[in-house]
Amino acid sequence: MITDIHCHLESVTPENIAAFIAAGNKIGAVSMTLDSAQQLLRLKQQYPDGVELFLGVHPEVNCDETMIEAVIALIHQHHGLLSGIGEIGIPFFYLDHKTTIEKRQLKQQGAQLMARFVAIAADYNLPINLHVVEDDIALALPILQRYGVTGALFHWYEGSASQLALLYQLGHFISVSPWIFVDDHYWLFVQTIPLSMMLVESDAPCKYNGEVGEPNMVVTVIAALAKHHQMPIAQLTAILAANTQRYLRKEEKKVKMVK
Repeated sequence: MITDIHCHLESVTPENIAAFIAAGNKIGAVSMTLDSAQQLLRLKQQYPDGVELFLGVHPEVNCDETMIEAVIALIHQHHGLLSGIGEIGIPFFYLDHKTTIEKRQLKQQGAQLMARFVAIAADYNLPINLHVVEDDIALALPILQRYGVTGALFHWYEGSASQLALLYQLGHFISVSPWIFVDDHYWLFVQTIPLSMMLVESDAPCKYNGEVGEPNMVVTVIAALAKHHQMPIAQLTAILAANTQRYLRKEEKKVKMVK
């Protein structure tokens, strides 16, 4: 079984969703806005065993307090259906044309919003699906530590060797995207990620070399990673599946059910 752990599922065609899940795979669906959260709840009802549902507000979207409160209300209302909280994090890309002072202020505001969702995740003991870029781990990690959150997923993360070592030391996860086929620098970074902290994602419908992303792209990502690590695809698939189970705390939940 393969899990595409970070996907904007409401923007994927019904045919691609059905085919990927029918093959025995799962999709980690992350919300960006209230509208996407509502759509994902419907998809979770349609595919109860095939969708790992994450609800949150994306740090790069234009939102107001009304939307934030509405998404938080959905989380409380449907927390039993959730696999985690996300996509949440620190704004980065839309700040390109801001001044240094403006960037600092907006990142601090983003960190405050992230903290609100992390607090909820901690209360429900739910995993977190994070949008945190490069040096912004300096803002994100203290928030996770404050609420005692471990094993967070830093989706599509790329940083320095020391930053990678820190995330590894703290027990966090990193998901690898099809961007390995587009950007050589990213591919070189991915080759240094310890397999024990690695997951895979499509981030669909993100485009790769002009091709619209979809969940099945993680199959080619796994094949490329297996080739690099000189191991059978089935062996790497099993490692990734075990990592995903740990990230989603499936084994922990099984133990609680047995007790």
